[in-house]
Amino acid sequence: MMTTVAVDSVARLCSVTCAGPDNACNHVDGICRACDPGYSGNQCHLNCSTGYYGEGCNKTCSEHCGGNPNSCHHVNGSCNQGCDPGYTGSLCVQECAAGSYGPGCEETCSDQCLGGQRSCHHVNGSCNLGCAPGYNGTLCKNECTQGFYSEGCAQPCSDHCAGDRPLCHHVTGTCDLGCDPGYQGDLCTHECNIREWGRNCSQKCSNRCKNNSCNHVTGRCYDCVDGHRGTFCDDKCNKTTYGEDCGKMCSTNCVDQECHHVTGVCSSCNESMIGDFCDTVRQEEVGSGGVATISVFLGVLVVVLVGLAIISGTFIWRYRKKRKTDDNEIRLSERALGSHIKGAAGESEADSGNDAVVPAPINPVTDTTAVSVEKLKSYIQQHSADSHFQDQFLSVPMTSGSPQTCGVLPENIKKNRYKNIIPYDASRVLLQTVKGKKNSDYINASFVKGYKSYKAFIASQGPNDFILTDFVRMLWEQKVEKVVMLTKLVEEGKKKCSIYWPVEGEEEFGEVTVRLLTTHVFAKYTIRHLQLSKKGQTSRDLTQFHFTAWPDKSVPESPWGLVDLHQRVMAAAGSGPVLVHCSAGVGRTGTFIGLCNLLQEAEATGKMDFKSALWKLRQDRMHTIQTVEQYKYLHKVALVGYNISGSIINVTDMHFRLASLESDKEGNKSTRNYQQEFETVVELCAATAPEVKDSPDEEDKNVYQNLSGDNNRIKDRLSNILPNPTYRPDLTAAVPHEDTYINAVLVPNLTNDGHDILTQLPLPSTVTDFWRLVTQFNVGLIVAFDLDSSQSDETIGDFLPKSETEPFENDRYLVEARQHSEGRLVSEFTLTVHQKIVPCMDDSIPETKKTLALLLCKSLKLDPESILDLQEQIRFRRGTGNARTIYMCRNGADYCGLMCVQSILLDRLKCDRCLAVPVVVGSIKAIRPQVIPTVDQYKCLYRVLKLAHDSQNVYGNLRDVSSSS
Repeated sequence: MMTTVAVDSVARLCSVTCAGPDNACNHVDGICRACDPGYSGNQCHLNCSTGYYGEGCNKTCSEHCGGNPNSCHHVNGSCNQGCDPGYTGSLCVQECAAGSYGPGCEETCSDQCLGGQRSCHHVNGSCNLGCAPGYNGTLCKNECTQGFYSEGCAQPCSDHCAGDRPLCHHVTGTCDLGCDPGYQGDLCTHECNIREWGRNCSQKCSNRCKNNSCNHVTGRCYDCVDGHRGTFCDDKCNKTTYGEDCGKMCSTNCVDQECHHVTGVCSSCNESMIGDFCDTVRQEEVGSGGVATISVFLGVLVVVLVGLAIISGTFIWRYRKKRKTDDNEIRLSERALGSHIKGAAGESEADSGNDAVVPAPINPVTDTTAVSVEKLKSYIQQHSADSHFQDQFLSVPMTSGSPQTCGVLPENIKKNRYKNIIPYDASRVLLQTVKGKKNSDYINASFVKGYKSYKAFIASQGPNDFILTDFVRMLWEQKVEKVVMLTKLVEEGKKKCSIYWPVEGEEEFGEVTVRLLTTHVFAKYTIRHLQLSKKGQTSRDLTQFHFTAWPDKSVPESPWGLVDLHQRVMAAAGSGPVLVHCSAGVGRTGTFIGLCNLLQEAEATGKMDFKSALWKLRQDRMHTIQTVEQYKYLHKVALVGYNISGSIINVTDMHFRLASLESDKEGNKSTRNYQQEFETVVELCAATAPEVKDSPDEEDKNVYQNLSGDNNRIKDRLSNILPNPTYRPDLTAAVPHEDTYINAVLVPNLTNDGHDILTQLPLPSTVTDFWRLVTQFNVGLIVAFDLDSSQSDETIGDFLPKSETEPFENDRYLVEARQHSEGRLVSEFTLTVHQKIVPCMDDSIPETKKTLALLLCKSLKLDPESILDLQEQIRFRRGTGNARTIYMCRNGADYCGLMCVQSILLDRLKCDRCLAVPVVVGSIKAIRPQVIPTVDQYKCLYRVLKLAHDSQNVYGNLRDVSSSS
């Protein structure tokens, strides 16, 4: 029997979102068996939760849907608020097509992105493979900053682009305004050829310039043809002189002593004389009796002369046998010195002739002049103010009296750069004779003995154009593998040496081809690796060490650079004689060879005999070590060279050597600990510091005087930290009576001398001076310490913006800041410096705007990891251009000196794979004695280097900062 069930008066339908073809649900409670995609709940009456969609609401909306949180349609997943930048499609899961980016993929990648289809990041448009040459910025849409070009905007425009500042095309580097006078080529990097000069090299050197060669910028002749003189050789010799450099006197038998300015031929002769040079007696005016009388007279004269020769020879023999006159030696030396020396350390270039008649000097080796290495420092200090070094120098004659016949032969005269520097016949270098060329074996170069070997060195003049092929031939024939060059090519506008290597590629010099392999540029010197080859013979490698920091007519301010060079020369491979040259091959050349010999003597005997070394050098080549200043300098450089020899550590020996430095035990020179090595460097810097001249009072002898006057004392925070005037940057006065002084010094980086700056934090009175320094000296990065103490130290002036909305401003400058990051160690900003135009300002100074980076460093503990991290950030911000870095702290020496020195050492580690702490610290302390003031800082330098090497930090990927080719 069937029963009936009552139903509600109103029928209920299952939810239309119940899954299934009939949208079926439970007949009692209406619960759906399942929900359609996009719905949830018992009766499928709820949309999927935000962020989910689809069947069972188990699919998540794309993370690239716009909005927060990511929301999409609960059924199909299409993003409700569109796609995030860089994505497209209904579900926003597709990246923008290649070449597009950003919201809706509507932005187009920059045409300057490298790679196919203008490859860039689909979200932000940053170029995936970097920018095309000439562009930078994240999107590669910015042209290089003015003054830079090429890939990464890393290449500075040539310094020889015309205009007040070098400007060039951002892609090609082509100079916008053409080239400065004396330069040519699209990049203005090539000097005019030797016979042209001026703008566009359009001017021809005067035909009165010797070899038609002149300075490529000024047109000034290096030398004049015979009979002319003056800057452009426009002036003829005066009426009584003629010939080369107008150095010959017309015959006194010429009427009024007048002769032709070139040939010396007399305009007319005095009575009784005839001939071109008026040197022949008129025979017709002498009768037969007169002839007979003259014949008799001549016969008597011959007899008299023979007698005088015998007497003179006997006298000289007895004089040499007795050898008792030191006073005569001194007079001879003084006469030679006064005749031949010009300037403090310039090369001889005046008197003609030689000193072959000087009697052989007494050998001072027998004198007790040797100084023990332990007493050398006190010996130098003891005699720094008296005449001891001068007296010793003058007691050794400039020449030995040995014959010099070959060098003065007429066919060899032009092969000598200077008339009075002639090699001795006994020690001169003989070239192989060229068939058919008379005296082709001659070159102005001498073998010079080393301390232990007979032909350890060749001392040579710098080649002139006339002997260029002979000079290279000498390198080949003597199997030279190391050359030390101690002069620049041009000094004070005068050519000192011809270039004997190719600027790039290879060049033929006679039968010898010279190829340039690599060039490494350092602050004080350049090292070139060359290859010499000759047809049918095995090629040879040669290394040239070109010291560029020896100023003409002076000596280097500090010994550290030359010691560094010497260590490199001695460490380089090579078995032949070391060829050393400057311009004349005697002054700077003799000083360097003397240093080599003295250091070898010290290692062998524990003593150095400077006077004996000088005498020995002059037995092989006249005038070596040419001035008293060079002789004094030799003492200083030998002191430093001996005491830091062996202190440069190769990374392969690093752990063993550092273990020795960490030891508490006292050791000798080769096994010093940190404390001993640090104290040695400090003592050497004090002993070799430049002499303070004209010091107003005794108390100031150990500090540098403010050359601008006592008014500048208020510009120095500490009276004992003053700039050495030699290294101080002189500010340019923009308004009348403006001072040029600032307490700052120029210091080298690895590759450029005087490139970076150490300075104190500005005082309230020096804020304007500081911004003058920044704008006038092309500063691109400021690394500042100690600013966290400015709240409690009223001597620190306000010189930076307080915030991005509160710029710094005074009457001369407006400085704006934009902060990039705030880190554990450093805050990074970009500064924009506006220089204002003020009344009375020099009209040539425009209103300028300069952008640079600022790193505000927090108080620094001597923690190697922190210092290495900070160095990484400094390296990244300093870039690759020519802009300088200012390191600054409260006293201008402590923290900023540590970071400056550490930067150079890390560059040296990367470049040379060595730890060169003493020589780098010494070279910077010679400029700013107060840097690295404690042994703790000194230790820290080593520990940072060890950490950098062991961790192979970012430095493994840095470019080689010293290599230019």
